[in-house]
Amino acid sequence: MIIGVDAGALSISDDRLKVGVYRVTKNALEAIALIDKKNNYRLYTFQAIEEGIVERFGGRVEVVQLPKLGWQRVWLPFELKKHPVDAFLGFAQALPSVSTLCDIGFIYDLGFMYRPDVYGASAATLKRQTDTLVGRADHIITISQATKADVIRRYHGLTKTVSVAYPGVDRRFSPAGEKYSGGRPYFLFVGSLTKTKDIPRLVEAFAGLNTYDLYLIGGDYWPDPEIDEAIKTFHLGDRVKKLGFVSDEELPNYYRGAVAFVTTALQEGFCIPAVEAMACGTPVVALGRGALKEVVGEGGIIISQKSDFTEAMRSMTEKKTRDGFVKKAIEQAKKFRWEQFGEEILHQIRKARPSKI
Repeated sequence: MIIGVDAGALSISDDRLKVGVYRVTKNALEAIALIDKKNNYRLYTFQAIEEGIVERFGGRVEVVQLPKLGWQRVWLPFELKKHPVDAFLGFAQALPSVSTLCDIGFIYDLGFMYRPDVYGASAATLKRQTDTLVGRADHIITISQATKADVIRRYHGLTKTVSVAYPGVDRRFSPAGEKYSGGRPYFLFVGSLTKTKDIPRLVEAFAGLNTYDLYLIGGDYWPDPEIDEAIKTFHLGDRVKKLGFVSDEELPNYYRGAVAFVTTALQEGFCIPAVEAMACGTPVVALGRGALKEVVGEGGIIISQKSDFTEAMRSMTEKKTRDGFVKKAIEQAKKFRWEQFGEEILHQIRKARPSKI
């Protein structure tokens, strides 16, 4: 059996963009390679992918490199029609126009429907792709119960089956290891510095605390200009530090050293950084938007009003309060494993093609 995979996210060479879909695609394929020792895989990309992923499949994988311009609408459908596959995994929240007998579409969140103004020109593209995916998929996998409910609510009369597969956390994210220490104690945000993360509101909430720093780790490929404006407005130039991209080798140290992981994101389909933080023994303070309440559980403080965020951060600076969340955070993070993510994908293919896999 040949399973086709939209691996376009793995074609990314700019480290600032190696988040979100890139992480899901990479880790899902690594998990599948460990579980499935029988089937062959065909990865469609638009430039060379990093070493290591292909090798994990032990010769059962073929990489098909297609032109980037017209990738989704022209070249991928053309290639699938010319060389059909038995199943297809649409990791990019999109499916090509040529169908297989088992098309699995992945939907991470529908934030672009809530706030198209924040997503800008990409909102229309994301909606078109997602609408098409819902129409073509044989099965839809979401990454949280919150997103599943959102999909069912937004797409009235949905006849496709929808399941949940939680993303996991890499084993390098654990309480054991060095802690970063940069002088003052600090709160930590990890993620892309885009408008969707609403970081200016986080900076505003942080302004109510003294003697602490706020570290912002993440790519600035599509930077929100209001972040710098907020830092200037609240005179926090010496206490809010934008560290840019940090490698996965260094990132656990920053998580372990932080008072808490903090986020005021407008919508989260899951939030991998929150789970990475909890796996490192760092509690979370977050606005309860999207899946955050579901994902964080008792591993942190989830609030409903932005006006309460400063107080929630302040309470986490109290040793007794923070210590009470540390063990719960570690236990909560154990619920999320990439192996389970891979198993759910293979389970859905087995259901559709029982005689093949």
